[in-house]
Amino acid sequence: MKLERFDPPGRLDDLDADGKVAWSRWISGRLDDARRGDPDRYENDGPREQFYNPMAVDTDEDAQAVDIVWTGFPRQVASASVSDVQRWRVADSSRDHQDEYCEWSVERDPETEKVRRVTFTCEGPEYWQFLAAEAPETTLDLYRRHVSPAVEMADLYDDDGRYVERNRFNVSTANGAMHLIQENNTLAAEIELAGGSSVVRVIGGRTLAGEQELIRCGRYGAAGRNSDPHIGAQVNSLTRRKADVTLADPVGLYFAGLVTPGWEAPDGSDPQGFWRYVRGTPEHPVRAVYEVPEDRGFVVGDLKIDGRPIRFGGQIADFVSVKLTGIGCRFEKSAVAPMTGCRAPRAQPLGLAGFGAERSVAAALRARTRARTRR
Repeated sequence: MKLERFDPPGRLDDLDADGKVAWSRWISGRLDDARRGDPDRYENDGPREQFYNPMAVDTDEDAQAVDIVWTGFPRQVASASVSDVQRWRVADSSRDHQDEYCEWSVERDPETEKVRRVTFTCEGPEYWQFLAAEAPETTLDLYRRHVSPAVEMADLYDDDGRYVERNRFNVSTANGAMHLIQENNTLAAEIELAGGSSVVRVIGGRTLAGEQELIRCGRYGAAGRNSDPHIGAQVNSLTRRKADVTLADPVGLYFAGLVTPGWEAPDGSDPQGFWRYVRGTPEHPVRAVYEVPEDRGFVVGDLKIDGRPIRFGGQIADFVSVKLTGIGCRFEKSAVAPMTGCRAPRAQPLGLAGFGAERSVAAALRARTRARTRR
C-alpha cells in the first residue's frame, strides 16, 4: 500500500491544510533525491535502488519498523576532551557543538547560578522555515509559549520578512532553543544519510558491515558522531537482508527517552518524574524539558548524577537518547547487485555552481507562492 501523505514531524498541527500538503511534497521530493543519489558527481553513489519513497512505491505486508537510537551528547566533543567537566562545559558553550540532532539550552537561577531548567529540542530547521513562511502569527505564539513571552516579530524576521533561524531566542545555550540550528542537524541530512547508507558494498570480495567501514566507504555522514555511523549501519543491516528500506511517517527526529539510574533528588523522589515532553505526540516527541516544579523546594542543580551535582545541561544530555524509525520490507526479494567500490567525487566540469538549488525549502516556498499568485 502506498502512503497518501507525509505528516509533519511529531504529527504537529501548526500548518493549515495547504501547508501540510506542501510539506508532504517536500519530504517526498527529498526521498526521491536520496534514492537517485548523485552519480554525476560521485562514483559508486547511485541510484540507491533499495531505498524507496513510500508515496511512490508500495510498502509490503512484511514491513518491519526499526527504531534506531543513539545518545544525544556529542561524541566528537567527548573524544576531544580530557575530563567530564571539560566536555560538559564545551557542549554547553555553543549549540554548534551539539551535533547529534539534539540541542539544548540551560536556564539558571540569577542569584545562585544553579541550573533551574534545561530545554531539549530535536526539531529540524526545515519545518520551521515552512511554518515561519506560512504562519507568522503561529510561529510567534509558539516562541512565546515555549521560549519567552518577550519574543516579538522583529526578533524572528529580518527587514525583508525572512525568518531568521539563528535569532536571539534560538541561537545560544542560555537564551532558549526552539529548533535545531547546528549545520548538520537537518531533516535533509537525515534523509540523505538513510539513502546513502542503504547501498550494500562488497569491497575486495567482502561485504562491509561495521559502522566505521560503512560510513567511511559510503561517505554519508560524520564518522566521529554517535548518530551517523549507527544510523547507517542499522539501515544497511536491512538492505543486506535483501530488503527495501525507507523512513517511517512522520519523517523526523524524536526523543527516545531519558534514563535516570544513579540519579538522586534531595527529597528522595524519582528524578525521572521531572522529565516531560511538551511538543509532539507521546510516540513522536520533539521537545522536552527537565525542570523541578517550584513547590518542591529545590531545583535541577540540587539533583546529583552519580554523586555529582548537575551543573551543566550536558550532564543530562549524557542520558538523553534520540531516534529515527526506519522501515524494511520485501525481505530476501531484492535483486539489486552490491556496489564494489566506495563513493568518491568525480572530476567536475565548470558550470555546476547552482546544482541542487531547487531542492531547498526556500525553493519549495517560492513555488508555492507562485501557485497562489496564479489562482
